[in-house]
Amino acid sequence: MKIHNPPTVHTAPTYSHGIEVPPNARWLYISGQVGAGRDGKPLEGIEAQTKQVFENLKAILASAGMSFTDTVKVTTYLIHEDLIEGFRKVRAEQMGDHRPAATLVIARRLAQPGWLVEVEAIAAKA
Repeated sequence: MKIHNPPTVHTAPTYSHGIEVPPNARWLYISGQVGAGRDGKPLEGIEAQTKQVFENLKAILASAGMSFTDTVKVTTYLIHEDLIEGFRKVRAEQMGDHRPAATLVIARRLAQPGWLVEVEAIAAKA
């Protein structure tokens, strides 16, 4: 994959502006993952929920023979802007130096009460 961060666009500190996928790659579209345990109940706090989100993403990627380094785009929904710092901390711990294209949206609420964060992802592997 080729990263596109042209010098004429502002610096992207935690993501890439564009990622080019080579021809004939396999694509994986991952539905929004939330910070709930296997019982469906939300975990307590943004850091615990975000960690669960990334564990879910990791498991889905692994089932397709992929890892975080194969993600090309992530979209994050948070229910309040005060949650951004806690989310970014855990995302950095989970994703390391990998910087997919990314969008973060503050939404009034998610589908279930108690959910603080939801992340959907697109991955590709040549």
